[in-house]
Amino acid sequence: MSANPDQIRAAWRKYHHLWKHEEAGARQILLKEGDIGRKLYVIDKGCMRAWFNHDGKDISFQFFFEGDVVYSPESFRKNVSSPFAIETIEPVSLRWLNQDDMALVRGDALIFSEMVERAAHKQTEFMYHFFSFLKNTPQERYEMLIRQHPEIIKRVPLQHIASYLGITPVSLSRIRNRQ
Repeated sequence: MSANPDQIRAAWRKYHHLWKHEEAGARQILLKEGDIGRKLYVIDKGCMRAWFNHDGKDISFQFFFEGDVVYSPESFRKNVSSPFAIETIEPVSLRWLNQDDMALVRGDALIFSEMVERAAHKQTEFMYHFFSFLKNTPQERYEMLIRQHPEIIKRVPLQHIASYLGITPVSLSRIRNRQ
């Protein structure tokens, strides 16, 4: 049986005192690639991205918006280096938990399952994005992005969209001009 929205809100309020609030401007690195991720973020307002450096180029592989859970899961759980960076795209308003406080929240099945559901949704999106590199042309990936995630087109700078699609900004301009 799934919880109703009132139950979920009550569970969030129960742990309200554990959540820290943070504001950050656009283009702020919240986790550097190679550092240990010690915070789990929930975005209240704004847009963020996860990216890594490959041969001197930053490769965006995931975007996050209001309500999304953002963190480096393996780094957060095991205290190992994060294989990617987390950066704001727009000014953001965030709530975050550290590892110790997350252990307390994890004990509440209702709130933890809701957070896991949010994170699992983003992992599923990532999996489909990865498969699109094997199955689709850049043009098809762009058209799919427009259909499935118009918020990315509206809110994310073109150079980040290009790296997300695995193409150069010039190639993205050509694709956009053919539309």
